[in-house]
Amino acid sequence: SKVGKTLLINPKNVAISPLKYKGKYFIKYSEVPTYLEVFPSQLYSFEVGGDEDSVTMALAHLEDRKVFNTLWRVKDVVVSEIEIDGYKKIELEVLTPALLVNPFIKSKRKIFTNRPSVVFFNNLIDVTGLKRGEEKLNYLLNRLDHLLWEDPSIVKYAKVVYAGKEVIGLVGKLRYSLTNEDDIVYKVLESVASKGIGSSRRNGFGRVRVRGD
Repeated sequence: SKVGKTLLINPKNVAISPLKYKGKYFIKYSEVPTYLEVFPSQLYSFEVGGDEDSVTMALAHLEDRKVFNTLWRVKDVVVSEIEIDGYKKIELEVLTPALLVNPFIKSKRKIFTNRPSVVFFNNLIDVTGLKRGEEKLNYLLNRLDHLLWEDPSIVKYAKVVYAGKEVIGLVGKLRYSLTNEDDIVYKVLESVASKGIGSSRRNGFGRVRVRGD
């Protein structure tokens, strides 16, 4: 994501994906050599997600820049709006390792679970503007656990190298059933689709694809 952040002059309040080539993200998995290689004249892409104002402000600074001793030229920009409503069943395909954190206690230790209050904690903060520990946020976290039933999911773990350190994140397919319709769930899912889940989303972690019916 360093390339995207530099092209955008390190924007705030948005998530930035790693570089993408032919549908696959560039990720430094620790089981393989810890370097990535790009080639001249090839088209690479990255995604920027967030609310409309933040994305607009970020894109306003998008220009050709030199990153890693390479001149990157902007070829095209595609903007799309995300709207999620009416889903009864939801699947999140986690495309880059997600770093899930404790929603109640600030800690560097990560959590590995598909529990809604943990998976969607950062997105709930995005939507409400509330802070960890506030009574209303705790109420909404508890509500998410009641509104979203955890269906059988595929949960795996991936070890990647970021900033010279090994980091373990959650990947797989997380599935839920909606026990009752509620606007807060759909607003949170829109945040999930645009920004991903967990912490360090500006560094490319927690990219997801949302499917539903």
